[in-house]
Amino acid sequence: MSTRITTDQLLVREPKETIDRVKRFLASHREKTDASVFVVGMSGGLDSSVTAALCALAVGGTRVIGISLPEKETRNERNLRDARRVAEKFRVRFKTVDITGLVDAAAACIPRLARRKRDLPYANIKARLRAMVLYYHANKYNGLVVGTGDKSEIMLGYYTKFGDGACDIQPLADMYKTSVRDLAKRLGIPKGVYSKPPSPELWPGQTAEGELGLEYDKLDMVLWGLERWMDPGDIAEETGLPAGLVKRVRERWVGSEHKRRPPLALKLGYRTAGQDLRLPYAMG
Repeated sequence: MSTRITTDQLLVREPKETIDRVKRFLASHREKTDASVFVVGMSGGLDSSVTAALCALAVGGTRVIGISLPEKETRNERNLRDARRVAEKFRVRFKTVDITGLVDAAAACIPRLARRKRDLPYANIKARLRAMVLYYHANKYNGLVVGTGDKSEIMLGYYTKFGDGACDIQPLADMYKTSVRDLAKRLGIPKGVYSKPPSPELWPGQTAEGELGLEYDKLDMVLWGLERWMDPGDIAEETGLPAGLVKRVRERWVGSEHKRRPPLALKLGYRTAGQDLRLPYAMG
């Protein structure tokens, strides 16, 4: 029997219940870990704005530090204004840290990458430097770094390992990009924020959909089907997308599995830390 794939299945069915569940998830984790604040990298885009808003609703804006991390090559004044606008709306403690000096210093240490603006290893340096700054603030203020990645990005491995993928908790990890955009409307995020083309801002003019080769509403339907172990041919038939394109999406999903797992460890002892030796956050 065919499973019908429609964009309606990607919308948030019970928005109030969903928001309440995410709020409880965030608040309870902060309490269990005895953290004082949440630290969120705020780019002025959809995911980070929704994440910051949910954190503020969960624990109060004074317990959330939103940090914008521009650098000279990709600095976008509109995005900076949008990030500040969302922070002000949800009373998030906001600051801007220009990481140009860090990027330049890193490029000077690796001169072969310094002038190649679309070189992926060089671009990933920026993402990892952003993570370094976020974790500095988390260490300084006894906080947790809250990841802003959504399910679409995570399934495709569309993030930098130990960069924007580095975090302590991920409230949007089980929500597709289309779902996050729908939730943004429910939260009162400004339309100019949630309607702009998503971008990791690692080089000028970069857009997520341009790199992935497909609009998120269509891409999410493919991922929805893959999540349910549907055959790529059936997904293509249901969505009207070329079978070759669906197969490429599946290949990217399968090929990025290493990003979603902890580092591989050789099992030599009785129990292996992080695999079959895992402790609860709070032990009574």
